[in-house]
Amino acid sequence: MRLTPVLLALQLALAPLAAAWECNDVVSGSVKYDLSPLGGRRQASKETDSPPTKNEQRVQLDICGLLGKADGVAEEDQCPENTRVCLTVHNHKESAADKDRVTSVTPLWTDATLDSDIRVIPQGRDGKDGLHIKVKAPDYAGTPQSLTLALVCDASATDPDPTFDSYADGDLKLSWSTPDACPKSASGGSGSSSGGGFFSGLWYLIKFVFWLGLFALVAYFVIGVIYNHQTYSARGWDLVPHRDFWRELPSLTQDLGGHVFGGRGGGRGGYSSLG
Repeated sequence: MRLTPVLLALQLALAPLAAAWECNDVVSGSVKYDLSPLGGRRQASKETDSPPTKNEQRVQLDICGLLGKADGVAEEDQCPENTRVCLTVHNHKESAADKDRVTSVTPLWTDATLDSDIRVIPQGRDGKDGLHIKVKAPDYAGTPQSLTLALVCDASATDPDPTFDSYADGDLKLSWSTPDACPKSASGGSGSSSGGGFFSGLWYLIKFVFWLGLFALVAYFVIGVIYNHQTYSARGWDLVPHRDFWRELPSLTQDLGGHVFGGRGGGRGGYSSLG
């Protein structure tokens, strides 16, 4: 129980690594997209005949928000309120007393989906052909689920909803031709894209190295504290790994600074002739 504050500090330090999905600022490397015009409830469906019934696979999605609850639909027949993409399968039989019934409900993307389970893949050179959004979803009835939303950059497209391509082996595939799938950089000046891409990539590399270093430092202290506590029953400052080094670090830094900055100007002043 003494280690709880340390573990809490680790969680707070790592929180920026799991940034929430932002629809108006979708970034992959140096390519940026603004998908906010695609927000709002959208739908797509596909029917298959299975005499004497028909099966319809319906997708409700809002990639920029949450679907919430639909009025007049039973709780068990719809996804939780925090869902972005929901797949339901409806069975229709004309001669049955209950002509339409929901046979499965699968939330494929919720606001609890980890950032690491969402992949943005630009298509074409500099993402000018659009992007694919791939989402890893929880298992349903023992089958792994996933979503692939192919957004095609098409300046002349007017489709208000995506197209239901297929759903097989737990993998839902949707496609959507829209001008909003074109990258932000496509509308910028023609001479600055390569330079902007280089500096943008460098900036993301710096941020990656920073967070990686921070993670390693926090992990070093947490693991060291746990090790000292479990192995030596240490308490207080004795929990800190390599305690003596960290106590001496300020003076070591000061001495190093004195040698680096003081040695250049003080070298001649300290010389005395013996002649």
